[in-house]
Amino acid sequence: MRNVILLAVVFGLVGLVLGYLIFARAPITGELIAIRNLVDPPTGLVGNIVSELSQFAEIRRNILLTGGGGLVVGVVLGVVVSRR
Repeated sequence: MRNVILLAVVFGLVGLVLGYLIFARAPITGELIAIRNLVDPPTGLVGNIVSELSQFAEIRRNILLTGGGGLVVGVVLGVVVSRR
């Protein structure tokens, strides 16, 4: 059971990092978006407009889905390893 949890956490974190590196590119410039900008909610009208134009919601969703995929892979590998 310990291996399952450990592998799930490790692969989940790896998935989040890979998701960030793949999906957190600014649509216009192609540069990585700062993590703080992805985590902090938009403030005010200008923040909402910038958030919509930058597609932050879609970027966040893709990063979280990649992390979730890594978590699932970690659980499956943990179960396979523990049954050996």
